[in-house]
Amino acid sequence: MRWSNRLCRGGLAGVVAVLGLLCLGGCGSGRHPVRGKLVYVDTEQPVKELAGFEVIFTSEQLHTSARGTIQEDGSFQLGTVKEEDGVAPGEYVVTLTQPFREPERPFVGDRVVDRAYEDPSTSDLKAEVKAEKNDFVFKLRRIARQRK
Repeated sequence: MRWSNRLCRGGLAGVVAVLGLLCLGGCGSGRHPVRGKLVYVDTEQPVKELAGFEVIFTSEQLHTSARGTIQEDGSFQLGTVKEEDGVAPGEYVVTLTQPFREPERPFVGDRVVDRAYEDPSTSDLKAEVKAEKNDFVFKLRRIARQRK
């Protein structure tokens, strides 16, 4: 009787271990691929000047955010925990970082798109991430240059 109890416990432990490994390999994180491109609204040309800066998706409901680096062609891919690992499905406000010159940073470039995109409370960029591959194109307004 003792031998069968050990075998039963050992078998159960083996099943649990195999199921755990299967989950690690295939159950998924609940995040889905998100990629996109930033273009100017007036020309639909890529916003190349933002290369190296970031796009951020923020969800108040999910209490999470994801980010990705803007490439030379205006494209990006998002990650939540690590680079390009995807985003949980839901509604997001989209913001971005961009260069801006200040007295202590005189060698940084000037803003290229509307400042509203820098703050979730003013950005009009929205995205609905679905439980599938997601591709977005965001059309950005150029910053209004002041005449001297």
